[in-house]
Amino acid sequence: MKQNIHKRLEELERLHAVDLRETADRAAAPSAMDWFRETMRHNAIGPLPGESQADAFARFLGISSRELADRLRERSNETD
Repeated sequence: MKQNIHKRLEELERLHAVDLRETADRAAAPSAMDWFRETMRHNAIGPLPGESQADAFARFLGISSRELADRLRERSNETD
């Protein structure tokens, strides 16, 4: 019984360490919004009057705002 508890505790500690590493990796990675802003800045893309940032990005990609929204929605559903 005692040995079983020790094995379970070791496994929980291992899983916790993995979780901490994954959390640290995610924290170190740039967010999607950071990437978006940097891409816009780097390519000198800005919204035209009456245009949102997303509309400007869609224009940069050569697609409609609706298509961008559809693609993002599809992509978010893939990770669910």
